[in-house]
Amino acid sequence: MRLSLEQVEAFVLAAKHGSFSAAARALGRSQSTISAAVANLEIALDVELFDRASRSPTLTAAGQTLLLEARMLYDQAVSFERHGDALAADDAPSVTLAIGIPPQQVVPVLEDFAETFPHTDLVIRNPARGDASRLVLDDEAALGIAFALPEYPEHLRFHQMGKLVMTHVAHRDHPLAARDRPSFDELRGHRRLAYIAHSSALPTSEYLQSAQTWHADSYDALVSLARSGVGWATLPRQLILEEIASGELVELQLDAYPFTDWIVSVDLIWRRGRRLGRVESWLLHRFRTHRVHELGRDGQDTIRTAILPPRER
Repeated sequence: MRLSLEQVEAFVLAAKHGSFSAAARALGRSQSTISAAVANLEIALDVELFDRASRSPTLTAAGQTLLLEARMLYDQAVSFERHGDALAADDAPSVTLAIGIPPQQVVPVLEDFAETFPHTDLVIRNPARGDASRLVLDDEAALGIAFALPEYPEHLRFHQMGKLVMTHVAHRDHPLAARDRPSFDELRGHRRLAYIAHSSALPTSEYLQSAQTWHADSYDALVSLARSGVGWATLPRQLILEEIASGELVELQLDAYPFTDWIVSVDLIWRRGRRLGRVESWLLHRFRTHRVHELGRDGQDTIRTAILPPRER
């Protein structure tokens, strides 16, 4: 090979810092080393990259043309080196999460993860039937984030991350949408659209019954069905803010809850005794310090207004 990565590095940093001496300081080398590296690169390419007529070298037309490719090559080399460092540190090549809540709630953590572990792939599983705990228990996911269940298997640990609002909605043309404060009896008279995992597991869900119930293991499916007008549904408000704002879906102000939102806990789940590597440990710590919350209809934060006690095991 006629050129080396050290020569490309010297070229890129000399162009970036505006002089050979500044590039040398950035790399912790002598100016003569940088000058020689750039000169050897020019010989290898048979083209002049810098005009040295003035005190500070300036890029020639050819230098400006080649600089973009040189930067790409340099960035790839840096990425390659960091990837090797990650493998040497025994970082996991990939990690799987089971996320059963609106994903925008944890995006800040995932953004930090992308910067901290750029060479670790992420797999996000949408828990089948909403059962994030099963994926974690079976080692199909390192961590799970989902709406809290009353009980977990003994081998699971959990930490409450915060609380979100579940809201009861119907299409604006649905008969329930015309009711000022529907009662539980009125709900029972219309088809219920229920998320399988939560149809009877979430707090007070035993009151949300109907003579006819359609079940789905996807919130997206329930949103589509609710928008079609075939029934009423209980959904995370975060998923349907646009539909509520446009008036397509109407929130049902239940007679039994005239002044409060239905606030449900969100838990971080992991398997007791599982050996966590550096990547998984980082995610566990980061999620444990990340608060899940939103504003209720009254403008109050769910963390401050929730009446359920913190949960952890």
